[in-house]
Amino acid sequence: MSQFLLNLAQATLTTSAVILLLLLLGPLLSRRYAVRWRYWAWLAVAVRLLIPIDFSLPQAPVQLETPPDRVVYTTAPSPVLQAPAASDLPMPPAASPSSPSVPSSIAPEESVGAETVKALTLSQVLFRVWLAGALILLAWHLAGYLRFRRYLRRWAQPMEPPAFLPGLLRELNLTRPVRLLTCPGVRGPLMTGLLSPTVVLPQPPPPQGNLWFILRHELTHFRRRDILYKILLLCANLLHWFNPLVWVMLRTAEGDLERCCDQDVVKGLEPEDRSRYGQVILDAVRSGRQPTLPGKESSP
Repeated sequence: MSQFLLNLAQATLTTSAVILLLLLLGPLLSRRYAVRWRYWAWLAVAVRLLIPIDFSLPQAPVQLETPPDRVVYTTAPSPVLQAPAASDLPMPPAASPSSPSVPSSIAPEESVGAETVKALTLSQVLFRVWLAGALILLAWHLAGYLRFRRYLRRWAQPMEPPAFLPGLLRELNLTRPVRLLTCPGVRGPLMTGLLSPTVVLPQPPPPQGNLWFILRHELTHFRRRDILYKILLLCANLLHWFNPLVWVMLRTAEGDLERCCDQDVVKGLEPEDRSRYGQVILDAVRSGRQPTLPGKESSP
């Protein structure tokens, strides 16, 4: 247990330096390099965070040694029950000829017991605190996701696919069928489904002129497997919930993911279509800031 905590600390310390470096140099390097490099850098950091294993060499110049584990809490044992001494026992009355005799082989019953002393070490306390935090965060995410799915099952309605959808799927090299839903209270278009794409649109749905750009954006997310990317980031956040830099990395990586998706969407588009796409995305962001129905959860 103490070795696991040491490996976890080593992983979060080494990656924290990388996260801080990426956050500081990101805006500067983005002027000369595409945002895609930081997209892959966040993925590498998340994978490292998910593997709390000591990768240091046996003769590494800097090594972390396991500190001595100290006992921080013990339970007080209950007092031991001792058998009464023979001199303290009352003497039986002398046997009379008319009373039955008591066999001398019967001895007084001994009652001796003691409670085992329980101790908690520092590593056990830290592990329980870490586990409690990870489980609480996991339960919070699962509750939000299940609440969102229940909301969709109750209020979402299927939408007739537009005529351009088959051609758009061929252009993106997608062979899986796409399910379109409209749902009141949804703040903006979103895509759900790790294996089969489901695009959820607000109600009423966007006009046909904007729908092509919106579906191209959401289906590009599916083609890039961005949901799996987000799941890896979320798992890294669950494992290192105590590190504030990991929370900052999660938000920053999600923004870089969206920018990478936008770059893929506009590839091959005419300049006027790129300008139109930017306006559609801006309108979707503005609509996403509007209040939603009570109980609405964000995209899973």
